[in-house]
Amino acid sequence: MINSKLKRTIYESKKARDILDEEFVEFGPIKRNINEFFNIYNTKFYNILKIVHKFFAEQSLQYVIDYINPKKLTEMGLQEEIERTQIEIDSIEKFHPIFQNNTVLNMYGTENYYYIQSGKRRKIIGEELIQKVKDSLRKTNKSKKNWSINVPSATINGIPRGPRIEKEEDINISTYTTNTGKVLPFNTYTG
Repeated sequence: MINSKLKRTIYESKKARDILDEEFVEFGPIKRNINEFFNIYNTKFYNILKIVHKFFAEQSLQYVIDYINPKKLTEMGLQEEIERTQIEIDSIEKFHPIFQNNTVLNMYGTENYYYIQSGKRRKIIGEELIQKVKDSLRKTNKSKKNWSINVPSATINGIPRGPRIEKEEDINISTYTTNTGKVLPFNTYTG
């Protein structure tokens, strides 16, 4: 057995507060800041299990209410740009090599009339609409023979087909609709 003597010093209460350290900071948690956390995280990044990375990501996203990944925002912006560009491309007026746009063709020996728009043939359905097309082209005073071009059925069939003119609103559809057969999206700017 080892004998040891303990020395005890007695202080007054006032003096004791000045001399003795009452706070045990050595036992308290070390306060760290965010930069230290990420420095440690980045240093140990490849040693951390994937499940821990996933846990950190999921826990972090709970604190962000309306978080959208910036890559997703970029992707959405690019997708909108692609759609707008495609609409602009589809809205370019095309031309037939022989027949000008805004002319009317009549199939020989029939009452079938076709309006040429963006290089496509658009069949006009009904006598009333034929007259409306004639009025829109300002050819009201001309006879059918003088305001339309008579062509054989093979010529008509050789021209790409466009949307039919079945009602008055169909006469002045957009080039986009003529080229694609789709309605132009109302929220799209086409320059």
